[in-house]
Amino acid sequence: MSRRTNPIVVLLVLVGLCAVLYGLWHLYQRQAAQQQHERAFSEPAPSGVPNFLNATPGAPPPQP
Repeated sequence: MSRRTNPIVVLLVLVGLCAVLYGLWHLYQRQAAQQQHERAFSEPAPSGVPNFLNATPGAPPPQP
């Protein structure tokens, strides 16, 4: 006996598979963005650029 596969079932399986792949991709992108964010805020500021995150309060810079 040969059973025919219902095309609606095949379509639902494909949609479910795409949903799972999209969910995994979304989680990966979120984790990659979080790591990039942590790396950007943990590095010291480059020379010549004011470090606003770790700036010490004090007198304003001298005016010319």
